[in-house]
Amino acid sequence: MAQVKESFIPNPHLRGEIMSRWQLLSNSEVEESCVDRSKLITFVENRYGFVRRRAEQEVQLFYLEFQHRLRLAA
Repeated sequence: MAQVKESFIPNPHLRGEIMSRWQLLSNSEVEESCVDRSKLITFVENRYGFVRRRAEQEVQLFYLEFQHRLRLAA
């Protein structure tokens, strides 16, 4: 899988996308996740009971899909 850059500029649509994808996350978790991807991985791991590697893969896939949609919209 291609690597997504670890540092990113928060996008106004990112919050809504995270909330839509992971509905079990609280508002504060979503806010933290918009700023720090590693926190999103931890929250997904804990809320959904995934092992760390699976949570990392889920978040990686989410960011790849999100960036792809942003490119298509531009």
